Amino acid sequence: MNATSLTRCVLCGSRRKVHKHHVGAQNHIPWLTMPLCEPCHENFHAKFRQSVDYQFTPNSKMRLVRAMQAVLVFLWMLLEMLLKEMRSEAG
Repeated sequence: MNATSLTRCVLCGSRRKVHKHHVGAQNHIPWLTMPLCEPCHENFHAKFRQSVDYQFTPNSKMRLVRAMQAVLVFLWMLLEMLLKEMRSEAG
């Protein structure tokens, strides 16, 4: 997909350099994608590498465990963005 078909980053709302991101890791569940801008995508991968093994495994149950770990990293980032928004509204 290109930037014209993905209009906004789901985390920060940016329209610049938006790409398809495999939320559950491409090696684990490649069909689960979300549009992320380049900075949010890089931030995700920095956090992801610290906690999730992204290497393919033939063990289908372990792939699902790793996919769920990756999704939890993504949800954590989504929660951080919400808290940031709430703080900025509160002043």
